[in-house]
Amino acid sequence: MNMTKIPQGDELLTVELTVKELIALTGVRFNDNNSLKVSAHKKLNSALEQTMNKEGSHESAFYL
Repeated sequence: MNMTKIPQGDELLTVELTVKELIALTGVRFNDNNSLKVSAHKKLNSALEQTMNKEGSHESAFYL
């Protein structure tokens, strides 16, 4: 069994999303407007990058 180790994996992360962005992440489409989902993903990715960079970690810190 492979175990993925993620630095700061148990740290809590707070991200502000609008209700519409949150609903868009569940797969609901708003008049075929994909910008809500894209916006929410950008916010999530940005928050993750900030968290990982806080301790000097980066993407290569993930390993199996």
